[in-house]
Amino acid sequence: MSCVKIYKLVAVPFLLREGDFKGYLETVTFIAANEEESHKWWAVNVGTFESDFSKIVSPEMARHVVEKLRAGETVEFPNRYELGEVKGRFGGTWKD
Repeated sequence: MSCVKIYKLVAVPFLLREGDFKGYLETVTFIAANEEESHKWWAVNVGTFESDFSKIVSPEMARHVVEKLRAGETVEFPNRYELGEVKGRFGGTWKD
C-alpha cells in the first residue's frame, strides 16, 4: 500500500536587479517540502502565474500571491499538495 506524500509549497521570486527591466519578476523558485524530503525547481515568468496558481488556490489568492512575488516577497501557499499537483505546473521552463 503506497502512502501519498503531501508537501508544503513555497515560492521564492527572483527580480531583475538592474537595467531597463529592474524590478521585473523574471523567475520563481518553488520548494515543495515535508518532514522527509524536499523538491526544488524554477519557472520563468511568461505571464501565466496568476491563472496557473488559480488551479490550486482561489483566483483572489492567486492574484495576492503574484502581487507578493512581484514585490520580491517569498510566499508560502496556504494548502498542502501532492507533488504531481504542483511540480512543473507554473509558468514556463527552458524545456518548453
